[in-house]
Amino acid sequence: MITFLVMLILISLLIINREKWTTREKWSRTAFWFYLYLIFVYAFLGRTGKNGYDINVMPFWSYQHIVLTHELRIVFEVLLNCLMFIPVGILVPWAYENILHEDETKKRNTVLQFGLIVSLTVEFLQFFTKTGLLEWDDIFHNMIGMLLGYGIYLFLKGKHFGEVHQYFLPMFGVVLVMVVAML
Repeated sequence: MITFLVMLILISLLIINREKWTTREKWSRTAFWFYLYLIFVYAFLGRTGKNGYDINVMPFWSYQHIVLTHELRIVFEVLLNCLMFIPVGILVPWAYENILHEDETKKRNTVLQFGLIVSLTVEFLQFFTKTGLLEWDDIFHNMIGMLLGYGIYLFLKGKHFGEVHQYFLPMFGVVLVMVVAML
């Protein structure tokens, strides 16, 4: 029922703004907002509440845990947290291209802000609703995924890999650390 309501709201926004938005903006905004809905469904509705508040403020604890235990579950959690935010980096610049125009710095900064706000919102809501662990590692990994998504966006827009490779390097670093940690 909630999904149907969300879809109804998104379709209504498309109809209301049909003259203002380009076709790409319409589909990108709809995809972006539906994707945010899916993130929140995964982060809250797909989890059961805990008895207490759960927080881990130790930076990079997941890497230390992987080195000590070689636990694949944590490796998959790190990679999933990165991969989960790739669509944010791809969809935000397309969804708001009329506002952002061709100013690459403004685009990048807007994507960074959207990604950070969404990641912080998810983490703090998980904490306050007692449905997950508030941890800095998740925010860090979400931002890496969002940067990778932005690099993919730029590549899809026709930028040469040499111009955008810096957006791929953090994800390459995470994968390299995961491989080394599992040895």
